[in-house]
Amino acid sequence: MLNSVGKFIYLHIHVKIDTMISLSVLEDIVEEHTKYIQREKVIHRDLADEVEKSLDYEEITVVKGVRRAGKTFLLYELFRKHGGLYINFEDERLYGFTLEDFEKLNDIASRINASFMFLDEVQVVQGWEKFAHRAHRRIKIVVTGSNSSLLGSDYSSALVGRTKSYSVFPLSYNEFLRFCSLENERNSFLEYMRIGGFPRIVLTGDIELAKEYLDSIIYKDLIGHHNIRNPQALRNLIVFLLSNVGKEFSYRSLKTVSGLKHDQTIKEYIGLLEDVFLVNTIMRYSPSLKKQARYGKKIYAVDPAFIHLGKRGDADHGRILENVIFLHLKRKGYDLYYGMDKKEVDFIIAKGLRPLKIVNVTYMAENEKTREREISSLKFFMDTMKVPAEIISLYPFKIPDNINFHLAHRYFNSESN
Repeated sequence: MLNSVGKFIYLHIHVKIDTMISLSVLEDIVEEHTKYIQREKVIHRDLADEVEKSLDYEEITVVKGVRRAGKTFLLYELFRKHGGLYINFEDERLYGFTLEDFEKLNDIASRINASFMFLDEVQVVQGWEKFAHRAHRRIKIVVTGSNSSLLGSDYSSALVGRTKSYSVFPLSYNEFLRFCSLENERNSFLEYMRIGGFPRIVLTGDIELAKEYLDSIIYKDLIGHHNIRNPQALRNLIVFLLSNVGKEFSYRSLKTVSGLKHDQTIKEYIGLLEDVFLVNTIMRYSPSLKKQARYGKKIYAVDPAFIHLGKRGDADHGRILENVIFLHLKRKGYDLYYGMDKKEVDFIIAKGLRPLKIVNVTYMAENEKTREREISSLKFFMDTMKVPAEIISLYPFKIPDNINFHLAHRYFNSESN
């Protein structure tokens, strides 16, 4: 059963509203957004530099990422530097916006002499790709969306080869330091592990917002857009996965905890969670794609704040640290696997199927047994794959000379990664 919020969102997404948006209302919304952006405090995001370069391209710039990661404020930053027309399609006054209404936006853009059109959360407008295809040579278009299938509709084939895409994550550790005006030290990193990188949570310190964000993803992006027959099973699955980041699973093993009966349904649900950027799945490494498909998988959350919503007896600092390192490597664009073959390693960094480096992550190697396990696993894979290895820990300990060691809070500025 959907709660009242879920029903409200569902109805607004699925009930067609025939009332078109008047030109005067659109003008008021555009003007209001412009004034609001000029008043708002905007802190620089690293990705903005890359996205800004694309403003010179004819291609449509596509910015995708999980809700509340900062896509909107990235557009604010670009808008304040370059001007243009900005509109957010999650403004409730725009319910019922149709493909025909884009022509009114075109008229407004022409009247204000705008060179750029910033369309925030544009995926709520069915067929937006048709407008973008027709207009992108006349005005530079930048769009954002909270769904990796932003270009997955029946209309998107027209945009093949005409887009340049970027992925927005919650704040990296270095951005977190900038937002909080903190020095790079262990205590700062521990705070990052505790509250994560969602900008609003970072600026307010209100970790409880993470639950609101998760509910918004579940009801707006999942239940609101897909035929979810068992919403409670979906929530059970999400909570279990967030409680077990970095642990191997199979679709079959998730049936009991979720209450779902079929492996295929679980596979589809996890695909949806990846589609809205809530989680990332990595495969167990094998040079054979067929073997990879048969092996178990591991999952990581898009931000540490969501991990704390899982259910555990106590906080698993090691898993949270591993998740933070995963996100850093993911931002770098690496192909990532985990290794399991007599021994286990956390990450195999690869180019396609060619291993480049092996990484183990440990919060605190406090005893000899833990240190030996971490080192022996790296040595095994080093000998097998003939690639270098490194270990990342929050606290120092002695390792062999042929393995690189990084303190976690310094790893993000290391040239080796």
